[in-house]
Amino acid sequence: MTTIYGYILIMVTMLPSGDIESTAIDWYFTPYECVEMAHYHHENHESPLGVGFTCIEDVYPVKEKDLDE
Repeated sequence: MTTIYGYILIMVTMLPSGDIESTAIDWYFTPYECVEMAHYHHENHESPLGVGFTCIEDVYPVKEKDLDE
């Protein structure tokens, strides 16, 4: 079982060598805010080819023994 605390906006870059680099840009409470900002960054910051924006969950795994306490 996992708990989602929020969403992290990530900028992902694919280099000509095929390597992938990523940078966390910001944290959001809801997925809707995060996706909205991903679209904003893509449309308004003239992203070069090979650069994308996505959101991933900020999670914390909860173990069954933690629930018993």
